[in-house]
Amino acid sequence: MHSDQQEEQKPVKIEFIEDYSENRSHTDQEPLRVKLEETEEQIDLTVDIKESEELDEAEEEHRVKTEETSLSCSQTRKLPESFIPENIGDESPDVKRTWLHQATAKVIDQFVMLSDIPEAASGVNKASATPILKQQFPCRMEGCRQVYTYFKARKTHENKKHNLELPSDSMPKTNTPTHRDHIKEHTMARLGFGFLLLNVLDAIKEGDGGRLMRLYKVALLFYKAYGHTHYAYSTFLLTLQVNATLSPRMAHSVTWNRFWNGRGGKGRNIPLDLHLEHLNNFLKSFLKGLGPNLNEQSAARISQSIGVMRELMENTDVELKVTKRKGTHQEHEPSVDVVALVAIFRQAELFKEQTGREFSAFPGFTKNLLEKLDYSELWRWMREKIKDWRTVPI
Repeated sequence: MHSDQQEEQKPVKIEFIEDYSENRSHTDQEPLRVKLEETEEQIDLTVDIKESEELDEAEEEHRVKTEETSLSCSQTRKLPESFIPENIGDESPDVKRTWLHQATAKVIDQFVMLSDIPEAASGVNKASATPILKQQFPCRMEGCRQVYTYFKARKTHENKKHNLELPSDSMPKTNTPTHRDHIKEHTMARLGFGFLLLNVLDAIKEGDGGRLMRLYKVALLFYKAYGHTHYAYSTFLLTLQVNATLSPRMAHSVTWNRFWNGRGGKGRNIPLDLHLEHLNNFLKSFLKGLGPNLNEQSAARISQSIGVMRELMENTDVELKVTKRKGTHQEHEPSVDVVALVAIFRQAELFKEQTGREFSAFPGFTKNLLEKLDYSELWRWMREKIKDWRTVPI
C-alpha cells in the first residue's frame, strides 16, 4: 500500500457552494466565462429600445425597460440608439469586454439565474446542522400502544388487528386558481438550466477541473431531486473522495487529469473518457483487419502498441500532406436563427408577466427546478452512504 493512501483521513466536510451564483458581482468576469475571441464587427448585439409607456409603479417601469433593452432585438445589424454607451466604440478591447460582461450579467441575473440552487445549498447545510429524529407512527386505535417505524406497517396493523379504516394524515390537494405566470417561469427555468449545461461544457473545453467539480455538486442536487440514484451515488462518491479520503496528490490528479487536448490551443479540450472511446474505435479498425488471424494474443499485442501506431500514422499523414476532416462541425452565422427566435419571443411575450397562463403540457410549472428536493432526506441519505463507505476502501 502506498504511503499516500496511509495518510490520516480528514474529517468529512462537504459544503454545497456553487460557482454558478456565489458572491458574484457584475464586474466579475471569471464566473461568466464569456469568450470574446471575435472582433467587434462579429459581435452583433442589436437592441431596439422602445419608449416605455406611463406606468403606475416604478418597479414595473424598470422591469419593462430592462426587458425591452435586452430582449427586444429586431435586427442584428442595426446600430442601437441608447443601450450601448456613445464612446464605447473608441475604447480598448478590455474596456469593451468589461462593459459587455456587466450588461450580460444584468440580463442573466434577472431572467436566467437559477435562484433555487443557492437556496438548495443553504437548505442542505441547514439540514446537516439539524439532528435527525427517527419518525414514529403510533397506532390510532384507542388503548393500543403499538408504535411503528413505517406508515404502511401501522396501516396494515390497524386493518388486521382493529378492522380500522382511517383517512390519510395528509389533506387532499385542492385545485386553486393560480396567480403566477407559469409560461414565463418555464422560459426562465429553461434558460437557467441551459446556461448550467453550457457552463459544464465550457469547463470541459477550458480544462477547468475545479469548476467542473463544483458543478458536479449542483448536478448531485438535480440527480436526487429527480430520482437518478445511480448518478447521485457516483457523484457523491467522487465528491467525498476528492474532499476527504484521497491524498492531496491523488485528489489533485482526479480533479484536473480529466481532459485531453490533441491539437493544442485554448478551449480545445475534450473529456478523457471520450478520448478513450476514440482509441477504442481506432483499435477496432485494426482488429477487423486481422480477419481469421484474430486471437487473444494478437489483440493484446495491437492494444499495447495502439498509441505508437496512431502517432506513426499521424506523422506519416503530415509528411505526405494528407488532410483529414476536422472533428468539429462547421459553425454557421446564427443571425437568422437569432432573429427568428426573438420574433417568437416577442410574439408570445414570454418575458412579460401575465398571471394565470400556463402550457397545457406543463401545467403549474415553476422555475424552481429543485422544488422536489427534500433536504432532510438528502442529508439522511448522505449520512447513510458515508457510514456504509467507512468499511470499504474508497
